Amino acid sequence: MKKLFFVLLFPVSFFAQEKLTLDNILTISDKNSFLKEVIENGYSEGNSTKDKIYYGKGFKKEKTEATDWAEYTLSNGEFYFEQSNLSYVRKNGDCYYDVVVADIKAKCNFLGIKEHKGKTKKVNNFTTYDCPGKSYKGEIGFAQVDGNGVVLLFSK
Repeated sequence: MKKLFFVLLFPVSFFAQEKLTLDNILTISDKNSFLKEVIENGYSEGNSTKDKIYYGKGFKKEKTEATDWAEYTLSNGEFYFEQSNLSYVRKNGDCYYDVVVADIKAKCNFLGIKEHKGKTKKVNNFTTYDCPGKSYKGEIGFAQVDGNGVVLLFSK
């Protein structure tokens, strides 16, 4: 009976760790805790540079395209998570971005709107929140940018 219970429970616990959650994000305080979260949530290392660490899921074309991205900036400790093509993942019921955003709205305190300049140098507005129990120094923000869901740390 114990073996049957383990076999039935194992797949649930294994797949449950593949989704990023607000609780995961709140534990990130430095490079090592960022790496722990991305590795344990099924991300693979991408084309990192001396300034930034890149991880992704569903890599294509020499790791320049992915379904999900995670980035950590070494100079200031900022990080972000991006889920690509929200309209597609929402149709398939696999949108962790919506779950993380709902948790932020329910558990954290609204601070305001902040601008962030992305890779394309386009400025985007992010809704920012202060979350109790956070390990990072700064504010968490979220926005939909070009059809993708982005959760970003604005470090202090």
